[in-house]
Amino acid sequence: MKKLTMILLALAAMTASAQQSGTWKYKQMLHFPAEDTLYIQPYLLTVMDDGRVFVASSKVTNSIARNMIFVLNPGDTVFTKFIDYYNNGDSDTLTGNIGTIRGIGALGNNLYVNAHIPFPRFSTTVSSQYVYIDTDTNKVEKFGFNINGSGYGTYLHGVALTRDSVLMTAITFNSSFRFYNFNSTIGTPARGSWVPMTTYPPWPGPLQTGGFDVVRDVATIPGADYTNPETPFFTSRNSLTTTNVTGGIGIWTGGDQLNPSAYQSTKVSDALRDLDFDTAIPYGITADSLGRVWVAGTDSTRRWVKAFEVLVNFAQEVVELPGQYSMSNPDPNGAPMRNPSDVALTRDGKYAYVADGGSRHVYKFWLDPGTDVKDNNSAVVDFRLNQNYPNPFNPSTLISYSLPRASNVKLVVTNVIGREVATLYNGPKDAGTHSSVFNAENLPSGIYFYTLTTDFGQLSRKMMLVK
Repeated sequence: MKKLTMILLALAAMTASAQQSGTWKYKQMLHFPAEDTLYIQPYLLTVMDDGRVFVASSKVTNSIARNMIFVLNPGDTVFTKFIDYYNNGDSDTLTGNIGTIRGIGALGNNLYVNAHIPFPRFSTTVSSQYVYIDTDTNKVEKFGFNINGSGYGTYLHGVALTRDSVLMTAITFNSSFRFYNFNSTIGTPARGSWVPMTTYPPWPGPLQTGGFDVVRDVATIPGADYTNPETPFFTSRNSLTTTNVTGGIGIWTGGDQLNPSAYQSTKVSDALRDLDFDTAIPYGITADSLGRVWVAGTDSTRRWVKAFEVLVNFAQEVVELPGQYSMSNPDPNGAPMRNPSDVALTRDGKYAYVADGGSRHVYKFWLDPGTDVKDNNSAVVDFRLNQNYPNPFNPSTLISYSLPRASNVKLVVTNVIGREVATLYNGPKDAGTHSSVFNAENLPSGIYFYTLTTDFGQLSRKMMLVK
């Protein structure tokens, strides 16, 4: 429980230190070159610090697609081809290194690409990794199985980087992850080699079966310190079957970028089970500077892109990008997303880009600064105290409430005889939806009540602690 408390404190500190105002609005559809239309399958994408957007077209979900990368310069509405691995021979089945692109990421001006090496060149699951220095195709560094570096004897998937040029990636082997060193000041491991792991910290669930239960994407908090074991990173995973839901979002803490074996994971839960994923891929994710995780709900039961604030192991939705076909909140003025596969944000948090595998386009969104959405205020219309989740619980639970206007707020927990056992909040709050975590680790099993007192009324609910 100490670990979970550290997560809460770390994320709360990040939220308090950075504010973001506005309402997300759909801006426009972005196009690919007409001559490449038949071979485009947008998969994952990333945004450079200078605002350029790089999108990987991949054969992972479409065998007809080509492995290509496209770039969108600021102000453009049509992508430009950055590289076509078919045209340059890198997808050749006998000599190439790019069988299927599986991940793409950026740090500074460098672009990182993960792929598996094509069959039948090797008869096993091995990978390659290309680094484009200064995003120059003439300055490419190649790593991978029997190429350069070490640790490529499995499939590598999504890409995220720490501020110290340590690359985090999801791997098929053991349904886990690996870190690779691209920091020139770190001598061990060598550049382009994996950070050795004595054990593979597992996702909280069964290991992958037949290539389906796989950790697909990774997200790091921009600029965060990953030498600090309290700094979390996130992973997404799809599930083998819809009746055995092991997929979802994992939050990891306890290790650091040079000590990955020490990480421990917790599967994130939410009240609506939005984060219980099925067999669709890739459920691309990213994280913003507030520590919120953004998720592309790519399957037909979701068709949305949402941001979640994670408190301990509970997730509360705080943003949904407007989408016409969202299965939770369709917006006729939103983007026509049918199978959003990934989401990426500009460094300043003012623009979001979504790759959509269904329509085979990319959609751009912008943050209108007119309304505060930090606590999802635009959706608040009444005074409400929600049922805690989960309930029954052990030992932590999430309590959320809505305020129609700003007020002084006191949220307390009492036992069955009315004795106060915890004060969760006491102070001013703006209008909007808010939440607190109640940790009952030191309390006995039983019935408890939580009461919300405001300037305009009081509400109470009952909950049950079962140990």
